[in-house]
Amino acid sequence: MLKKILVFSFSFIGDAVLSTSVIQPLRRHFSDAHITFLVGPRAFDLLATDSNIDATLIYDNRGEHAGWRGRLRLVKALRRDKFDLVVNLRDSLTARCIGAEHWGLVRGESNRHAVTRYLEALQKRGVDITDAHPHLQLVEAEQTAAHGFLAEAGVKSEQLLIGIHPGGNWVYKLWDAADYARVANALVEKRNAAILLFAGPNERKLQAQVAQMMDVPPILVQTENLRHLAALISACDVYIGNDTGPMHIAAAVDTPVVALFGSTNHIRSGPYGEKHTVLQSGIDLGCNPCHPGRNPGGCGVGSCEVIAGITVEQVLDAVTHILQRAVVP
Repeated sequence: MLKKILVFSFSFIGDAVLSTSVIQPLRRHFSDAHITFLVGPRAFDLLATDSNIDATLIYDNRGEHAGWRGRLRLVKALRRDKFDLVVNLRDSLTARCIGAEHWGLVRGESNRHAVTRYLEALQKRGVDITDAHPHLQLVEAEQTAAHGFLAEAGVKSEQLLIGIHPGGNWVYKLWDAADYARVANALVEKRNAAILLFAGPNERKLQAQVAQMMDVPPILVQTENLRHLAALISACDVYIGNDTGPMHIAAAVDTPVVALFGSTNHIRSGPYGEKHTVLQSGIDLGCNPCHPGRNPGGCGVGSCEVIAGITVEQVLDAVTHILQRAVVP
């Protein structure tokens, strides 16, 4: 009999991407499963057309589902869908009111990767989680569109392609824009790399600042289509960036990541998988990482010395190691 499964996912893009790690093991365990993801409006477009997911619903906790009336409206709508099982990854009380079997997170040590916690929720119920990981399934048309974009921008098929995203949704996560430009300049000069410079809708100014400091103009990516963004990142040989949603997208499309961390906890929210590299400066202020925590950015400085201490050489060395691993037979 068809098993209707609802996965309570997340509003933020990165969190929603990490939640896709449960799809593969659920499909193996429930071979005839119909899997629906409940996500926030920001993540909806990324997952709505993913062929691994049968249906995607929006949970808008700042709009129609705000407050107790909004949550009640959501519960009523979900109960009408008659789900058999709810996998509650966001530890939501609402998920317990759907009238279905409920699988919640396993209590225990909190300083573990989010994906580890999600998969433990399945493993506790006898689900095999072997090789499970976050994954975004791109279709051929999306990859073709990405390659067309790159060809139009003048990227040669044999050319090294490096994706750089200097932005992030919190100032304390950001590495210095000038350092990103120095990394890009070195990769262009020493490796003849083409640079894709990514930016979110609110990061155009930062993107322009980095581009202006580069010796060779980068390819500016300003798309708001998250599927197109994912396809472009999947074409990159290496992705370099801060702790952001696109960082998790890169890992989920199997692009090696060099991730820069300081104010946030890489153990809990770093790129998932062994092929990725997390860089830290080694500076310890006694308050880092401050997120997650009770008072993130409580210092009020407006930047984080810990992430600022990461050197350009560290980043370039990490890229070199990734490229060397790629050519080892």
